[in-house]
Amino acid sequence: MPPHQPPQLRSNTTAEAHGRKTYPEEEQKQDVIMDISTKSIEAGSHINIPPPESRIGPNGEKGYIHNAKFLLENPKPLVLSDLERESICAAPGEGDETPLGYAALENIRNHIEESKGKHDVELFCAIYTYSGGLNHTNAASETWAKRCDGVLYASDNSNLETGHVHLPSSSPSEFGYEGMIQRTRTILAYLYDNFLDDYEFFHISGEDVFVIVENLKEFLATDFVKEYEKVPNQYIFAGFPMKHQYYKNDFLCGGPGYTMSRKMLKAFVEGPLQTCQTKREGPNEDIMVSECAKLLNENYFIDTRDSKGAHRYHPLSVQKHANFAPNGKLDFDAKVVHQSLQWMNKTFGFPAVYKDDYISNSSVVFHKTPAAAMRRLEVLLYMDRNEVCNDMETSRLESIIK
Repeated sequence: MPPHQPPQLRSNTTAEAHGRKTYPEEEQKQDVIMDISTKSIEAGSHINIPPPESRIGPNGEKGYIHNAKFLLENPKPLVLSDLERESICAAPGEGDETPLGYAALENIRNHIEESKGKHDVELFCAIYTYSGGLNHTNAASETWAKRCDGVLYASDNSNLETGHVHLPSSSPSEFGYEGMIQRTRTILAYLYDNFLDDYEFFHISGEDVFVIVENLKEFLATDFVKEYEKVPNQYIFAGFPMKHQYYKNDFLCGGPGYTMSRKMLKAFVEGPLQTCQTKREGPNEDIMVSECAKLLNENYFIDTRDSKGAHRYHPLSVQKHANFAPNGKLDFDAKVVHQSLQWMNKTFGFPAVYKDDYISNSSVVFHKTPAAAMRRLEVLLYMDRNEVCNDMETSRLESIIK
């Protein structure tokens, strides 16, 4: 199957034929879900999602709706702390990215610079986090997140300084790891209730990612994406397809996040979100979202590889992908990626590619990226390292002298 063609999955449309576990509410409502309703859902009417008044604002106000453009209006400058300075300012290829990772990043930087120009796409970036994740979200605000048209840091409190927004779910685990499924359901409902008409695409991820927003917008603005979604009951749901020995069904990996179009978000919230696995608990929100998305269309995800067959959405860090040795000893993360690439090859005919053949010049996101690595990628992809690091070192010494 050539690149940029949506994968043709199974012709059977029932959950049983797909070979996955069904949940009682799904069995009862499946026929309704497959025949997508256009009836909108009023805020506060979502199944097993707390009402709007449960959201508490920074001043104690109930029903808080945040300003999604807070970073566009007040962009944050890059901050290099003494603790992170050495790793962020290391010579190219001598940082955590490694020489091969730096070569991949140089290709990406060249692509960004060669394809400069405003891509006519309004993108919302929704990140699930908590108050203990401030180092990550601060780094995101200083780097990639300020290039999104709208941003949400879904958290356990609201804070205007950090941008965090109190967004509770119905999970007894509250904001813990086991509450991720219900937290994600709440995020999707919040986006639908308050931002559906303002943005064309929504990228949902955790806090440990680096999104190359220009490349994501470039992909979403392609004729392929536009034509794909013109087809009735076909929706843009983009990410890294995963299938491995630890779970029997395929799904879009939540690590790098997944991107939904407005059409997809609307159909998902008005359909499966209200009926599919509504009380399920656990950390595997990506599996839940993918399994419920299959009720909209068995061909539930879009092929996001570039014209050479290289991948854009990355479940691992740039250095891990750039140095990937499929014949060597693989840790858990590398093993599930390797098995997923082999599955894509067997199922769709996608070549199993590694290292520089795997990392697209138009890559859109890397997972497993801690705060210091976000700042490092910002410097390597967008800035003059010598100028940035020398200027900040001079400022630091002047402050010490004073």
